[in-house]
Amino acid sequence: MKLFEPIKVGPMTFKNRTYHLPLGNPGHRNATALNYYSARARGGVAALTTGGLANMEILRHPTKELKRFAKTMHDAAEDCYVGTQSLAIYGPEKTDTRPLTPSGGWSPATEQSIAIDWPDPRPLEITVEEMHQYTAWLAEAAYNQREAGFDFMELHATHAYIWRQFLSPMDNHREDEYGGPIENRVRWMTETVEAIRKSVGDDFGITFRLAAMEPEHNGISLGDSCRAAQLLEESGVDALIISEGANSHNRGFISSCVPLMISFPRNCFADWAGAIKKVVDIPIIAVGRISQPGEAEEILRSGKADIIGMARALMADPEWPNKAQAGLSETITPCLGCNTCFDRSKYDHMSCAVNARLCYEAETEFGPAEKARKVMIAGSGPAGMEAARVAAERGHDVTLYERDNRLGGLLYAAAAGHGKEDVDDFRKYLETGMKKAGVKIELDTEVNADLVSEVKPDAVVLAIGAKPRGLNVLGMEGDNVVPAETAITGEVPVGQKVLVIGGGMVGLETAELLAKQGRAVDLVARSELARDFSMFNRPAMLDNVAMAGVMTHEFTTIEEITPEGASVTINGKTRFFKVDTIVLAIGYDADKELAESLKTQVTDIHVIGDANGHDRFREAIVEGHEVGRTL
Repeated sequence: MKLFEPIKVGPMTFKNRTYHLPLGNPGHRNATALNYYSARARGGVAALTTGGLANMEILRHPTKELKRFAKTMHDAAEDCYVGTQSLAIYGPEKTDTRPLTPSGGWSPATEQSIAIDWPDPRPLEITVEEMHQYTAWLAEAAYNQREAGFDFMELHATHAYIWRQFLSPMDNHREDEYGGPIENRVRWMTETVEAIRKSVGDDFGITFRLAAMEPEHNGISLGDSCRAAQLLEESGVDALIISEGANSHNRGFISSCVPLMISFPRNCFADWAGAIKKVVDIPIIAVGRISQPGEAEEILRSGKADIIGMARALMADPEWPNKAQAGLSETITPCLGCNTCFDRSKYDHMSCAVNARLCYEAETEFGPAEKARKVMIAGSGPAGMEAARVAAERGHDVTLYERDNRLGGLLYAAAAGHGKEDVDDFRKYLETGMKKAGVKIELDTEVNADLVSEVKPDAVVLAIGAKPRGLNVLGMEGDNVVPAETAITGEVPVGQKVLVIGGGMVGLETAELLAKQGRAVDLVARSELARDFSMFNRPAMLDNVAMAGVMTHEFTTIEEITPEGASVTINGKTRFFKVDTIVLAIGYDADKELAESLKTQVTDIHVIGDANGHDRFREAIVEGHEVGRTL
């Protein structure tokens, strides 16, 4: 595979074509960070960087923690190159009371993307003297980082950062030598690269993250970025990372700079990389939801890029490069592009929907069980399959029972929504993992007290899911009322006119899909829409629903359901929705009856996943892994 051919990047020779892009977390200072990045270095990535560093004092004078980071990574994999990502955020670090911008203001797209609160938020125009000072600081930083053991520095000119603002006509209205044509708008960057080269010579690498496009009027054009790329190459950049600039579209800023599955397809920025690759001779690094080895290979072979940049794919599976090179792509834990890793409303640390070990690499190590046990697992959703795989890998005798005729549970419904195709890859990955671990599988078999008495297991794991929640209204049991999971998969017929009840994730995704299938869809919710979405994903979901033509109604009460439709109170007024089908998406209730019935037969019982009241992949995978690891 071309993906695993060496490539020259300035003074470095990458052993393969994989590059770990920077992350905001877990930083570089603590054991969590060292364990996280060491796992990726051992996993076969050719180069990685710290998360973005914006503290100029740390950049100029590397701390003992930063030096330790470089040494630890080289110790983990001596053939992995290690760099820092040096951010020009909103002006020189010393200016911390008011933001600095190219022209003393922000475009709407940039202002929407700002993530820092200043004591005084009014922007100031950066002076030429301040720009030159910042250039000198970065040149000093590169020299000292090389001395501290780093191999390269990544510079950043995308998203909301000030260098991207200089590139963009939306933000750069200067009339001096740093404004006007693209040759002027990129000048501060090329001057900085030249200063770094003068400081470190040719034996230190420089990669540069460049904004290729902005989908805004008067934003960065692809022609601008092609010319900027040529000038950056001339100034001494060794490789270009091609990403997006700023935007103010309804999907939200984060959903594009970290492409969200319901907003962007996989490999979404690869064509821009291909356009820029035509005009330069240095390596081009493609980014943007590249998570499948076969698709990464095609990007390289088609000439769109020379190297594949990944972050979330490596968060999902640190062994991505090693597995792909060994021809074991089917065992790679697939990134869903769901941005659970950004969700700080539920977690105070970086997390992952599909990788229970993320940022707990040391704590979740496991080996063979002290004593092999006979384990009975009921249910083949993500919690059950994860528990079965891990327990079997530890040497337990594991049998998984599924009452349906196929594995996966509600994963089929979860994969049916727009942009959710990767969920089906996740289901296949879980199945593959179980089978490789030697899990025995019994389909069309419902676990009950009699079966447990017959099998006589040492431990029982119940991952039997949850029951769809109903409504306490007249007509709820009518033939025209169906659960969302059967409507979205096509298991039951759905009429042309539909009322979806429920404004959470399941209701919104169901409504969007049915509308895109050509149905007239109303959605009613008892409170605000998308309350169970993270702040980063909510705008994208609401935009998708609106663009699909779904008519939404918040703060409603269902009064009665009849064979002809439903009476709903909206803002104090009752309205009758004459529809063919009513789809219920109001949540699930944990099913704990079986666990209670088995207490007299088995002392070691574990209830996990939806059956334990958890309705998200993250919790299901964490619980499944923990049970499998500790049985």
